[in-house]
Amino acid sequence: MGSFAGWTLPIVYSSVAEEVLSVRRKAGLFDISHMGELLLWGPDAQEWLDRLLPSNITALPTGRGRYSLLLNEDGGIIDDLLVYRIEPSKFFLVVNAATTQTDARWFSEKLAHAEAAVAEESERWGGLALQGPEALDILRRVLPELPLAFERRAIVAASWMGRSLWVAHTGYTGEDGAELFFPPSLGTSLWDALLRAGASSGLRPCGLAARDILRLEACLPLNGHELKEDLTPLEARLTWVVDWEKSASFPGKKALVEKRRRGQDISLVAFAAERPAPPPRAGYDLLAGDHVVGTVTSGGFSPTLEAAIGMGYVNRALATEGIQLAYVVRGRSYPVTLKPAPLYRRKN
Repeated sequence: MGSFAGWTLPIVYSSVAEEVLSVRRKAGLFDISHMGELLLWGPDAQEWLDRLLPSNITALPTGRGRYSLLLNEDGGIIDDLLVYRIEPSKFFLVVNAATTQTDARWFSEKLAHAEAAVAEESERWGGLALQGPEALDILRRVLPELPLAFERRAIVAASWMGRSLWVAHTGYTGEDGAELFFPPSLGTSLWDALLRAGASSGLRPCGLAARDILRLEACLPLNGHELKEDLTPLEARLTWVVDWEKSASFPGKKALVEKRRRGQDISLVAFAAERPAPPPRAGYDLLAGDHVVGTVTSGGFSPTLEAAIGMGYVNRALATEGIQLAYVVRGRSYPVTLKPAPLYRRKN
């Protein structure tokens, strides 16, 4: 167990390698109750979300979710989040644990003069993530009302023991799966029911260390590592999140348009070690010869790829697949090659 943002979290149950491979081959169950939840509603909710987020919220149908970002006026990333439209004028937002209060204040300040309101509801919701090739089959054994046609990033209502919950076809592992949000009193019974239902399929409980490696293999960014307030979607290779053509402006749009015009100095890259190597860690220098050309933001050993892997920011001129760099551990240099992201992509 470990502490994070006021929570005591499960880090590892058996071994990180076993848990990672279970998710890649079968299924894994994660406790994600530390994630923050906000509810935003009102006649102006859609209009204001479209003004506040760089993504096109107007085009988001009811029952679907969208990945987006909170940006400051310089285009820097305050947080990344998932926005679900659960009713035409009601939105369920899942945000990072460490920034939940910051995000809630940010929305409250921005909505001060709108016919819309935001509530920080994290105490009302527990969370589980069921991930892997067998995940949805296992979930349907417990929640048979789950639709067969369950599109990616859809969110549907379900019930367990007479109580309502939300099931979203999303995840943070690079595998198929779902995230469940429910009243905390249901957490133990739902956890146990899923483990029983998945026993024959090889489901195992997984900790957050495995989740971090899984998201790293899939090159999914982590707030506080790849995403920070002095970095924009341009550096983070998240320009696909930004709807440049929508009529509504949003915080940071002017700065982003100008930076896109002139180009950014650094870019996020993924890399893998060329030979057996100790895993790179956040903060390590990335070197071209004797010159520091970048910094590792996340790193670890990938059981799936059987290699030390990482992500980091490097000078834009070097952000090209196939470029060879290095990092140093205890005075020894370990070569790495920049790879296309994601480092792991599921076959189906």
